[in-house]
Amino acid sequence: MTVKVKEIEIGERYHLSGDIENGWDRNGQPNICHEEVTRVIKRVTDTHIFCECGRRFLINRNLTLTIPAYRQNKP
Repeated sequence: MTVKVKEIEIGERYHLSGDIENGWDRNGQPNICHEEVTRVIKRVTDTHIFCECGRRFLINRNLTLTIPAYRQNKP
């Protein structure tokens, strides 16, 4: 089940696929790479989603949020 950023519940586990900022290149620009993980969401801002592990997903057109199957079946 796909979720919109505005529907995220902080402290819940989500499957995220999208771009993350992973350090900086020598020109001072953020190094962007694509990741796919299932993690607890700790914080959401206008530009980023912060996971429990420290990953910062960019909120852009490449971001996909889904609820893991085991959470979809909760009563």
